[in-house]
Amino acid sequence: MRMASLKKVKSAERTLDLLEVLADAPMPLNTSALAEALDIPKSSLFHLLGTLEDRGYIAPKKRGYVLGPKLGELAATLNTRSDITSLFRPLLNELSATINETCSLNIRKDDTVEVVATVAGRHALSYTMQLGDVAPLYAVSAGKAILAKCLDHEIEAYLERLTFEKFTPQTIHSPERLWRDIERSRSEGFGYVEEEFTPGIVGLAIALPQLPGDPSQAALNIAIPSARFDAQKLTQIRQELRILASKASGLAGQSSI
Repeated sequence: MRMASLKKVKSAERTLDLLEVLADAPMPLNTSALAEALDIPKSSLFHLLGTLEDRGYIAPKKRGYVLGPKLGELAATLNTRSDITSLFRPLLNELSATINETCSLNIRKDDTVEVVATVAGRHALSYTMQLGDVAPLYAVSAGKAILAKCLDHEIEAYLERLTFEKFTPQTIHSPERLWRDIERSRSEGFGYVEEEFTPGIVGLAIALPQLPGDPSQAALNIAIPSARFDAQKLTQIRQELRILASKASGLAGQSSI
């Protein structure tokens, strides 16, 4: 189905129109000016303004409304993802080409990791990751690699708000088990899961160094069908991840120059 054929959502259009009107305005706009610009009744406008103000997308001023801080936060997030993706994409491509498996670049988003770039493996049997896919930190290799870089008190705070969800029979479900996995990740230098989020898939990942002035946490991961994973493959991947970890540190250092 082509996007042009989809029915437009009137409330969404009004929301976007309002934000664009405020963005173009050289000064705050009051409700009368906004109602006239949008050609909607004030009664409808008040509900829309209230929702957007509560969410931080607009802010009241003495003489009307202006764009709120939430839009700046979204823009900053987009810029951060763009910076991280552009800097580390060469390593993502190198990893996939060397290992010949599906690999992805992931960024922490609250208590999950989100795929922001991916390269598919060339095997007939390969796992597919999509941009925007999210998974809990505790259930995937990228999440465990990121947690391993956190301070202990940060992990404790994470565990206090965590409710474990069972995705497969292998999904871990206790703080004690997660701590063991984190310690293993710290010792070996990479995160590891075996069919904990997706049946039949083994994952390995390294945390990437944080960029100067940027608190974002990211990781590169590999997803391999368990039928193709053995001791020889593990040795190859471990060696490649160590090489890439060194290269990533160099790239992060250069970005601050």
